[in-house]
Amino acid sequence: MTLEALEQCISQLLALARSRGIEEVDTGERDYYWNVPSPEWVDMTKQPQLTVGSLDDDLVELNKLRTQPERASSVDFERVAAMLRLLSDKLSG
Repeated sequence: MTLEALEQCISQLLALARSRGIEEVDTGERDYYWNVPSPEWVDMTKQPQLTVGSLDDDLVELNKLRTQPERASSVDFERVAAMLRLLSDKLSG
């Protein structure tokens, strides 16, 4: 899948969320979450070691990225993925 195609998919999914009345990703009382780090998340030959992520930290860092785009790194993809997971949970009910 090209980045352009992926961007289109993400745009369509965000439009779906908006059409269902969702205008923001709200963490509520949740903060910490389980994460399977790379490259373990795709290695099915062994049990992965879990790490802990923080939704609050993710939001802080993503907001910094909005005003300082030069800060962008691969970790920001993981932060966005956590926000998309929250959005998915909300859409799923």
